[in-house]
Amino acid sequence: MKKYLFVLCIVPLILYGCRVGRTTEVRGYENESYLQFVQGQQKYQEGVEVYVDDLPFFVAKVNKVNDRTVKGNVYTVKSGTRHLKVVYKGKVLFDKQVILSSQQTRQIQLP
Repeated sequence: MKKYLFVLCIVPLILYGCRVGRTTEVRGYENESYLQFVQGQQKYQEGVEVYVDDLPFFVAKVNKVNDRTVKGNVYTVKSGTRHLKVVYKGKVLFDKQVILSSQQTRQIQLP
């Protein structure tokens, strides 16, 4: 009887331990693109002002390019044709029209 009770208690614990964990699915939004601002030196430590189309600017951190950096700070914008303007202390560093496809990460190289 003790053996039967022992097996009755242990078998559910073993089966519970062998179960498949929670499965999750991660999907990005379809109409999003990502911007990453990079530069060879640490010139822009305070960050740069980024203007996308005619929207208010946001301050972006500039990542230093090196072999050890896998992924730096990225910023989400809507995909499509966008006018990007990057300003640092009143000086325009980048001013171009870029085409951003869905789920694309575009690196903007700053001087």
